[in-house]
Amino acid sequence: MIRAPFMNATKPSAADFNRARRKYRPHMIRFLLIAESPPSSGGFFYFRMTIGKDHLFRETMKALELWPRNRPMRRGVDKRSMLRHFQSMGFYLLDTCVFPVDKLRPIERRKAVQNQTGRLVRDVIEANPMHILIVKSSILNPVRIALRDAGLKARVLNIGPVPFPSHGNQPIYRSKLRRALSKAHLSL
Repeated sequence: MIRAPFMNATKPSAADFNRARRKYRPHMIRFLLIAESPPSSGGFFYFRMTIGKDHLFRETMKALELWPRNRPMRRGVDKRSMLRHFQSMGFYLLDTCVFPVDKLRPIERRKAVQNQTGRLVRDVIEANPMHILIVKSSILNPVRIALRDAGLKARVLNIGPVPFPSHGNQPIYRSKLRRALSKAHLSL
């Protein structure tokens, strides 16, 4: 991680995100989640400790029954055992963008997604997942079109958006993830 000279915090790089993600890559990927990007908050899905804003991780673990649905997930939770279980189930998460885009203006954010879909498709082809779920309505169309053009349309489970699990969308996200698992005939 790179330490910014003017700050007392560490700012992760794209290489840091990729290194953390690769530790938990399954040999055979049965179910691939595609999200927008690592968050600028530092609450990256594959980092070992929670920061208290780990929305995607928390709600995914709740949907998979790896964390109690009625229990909050606060700062300082060691995620490694849940990540190993996630990995052992053949689950994996890739981000459309390799760097955080959540603080960009909407037009810059859309351009970043468009510019990164080619790399994402190469990563998906290399991962060779059985099933794919695209998370976040803003990336659904560009990612779905890119995957379709690469011959991967049949693996994409969602036609409509799966909302990011924050701002009241947590139950909807969990429900849609569970439905996608059922559609893929994957049991927990």
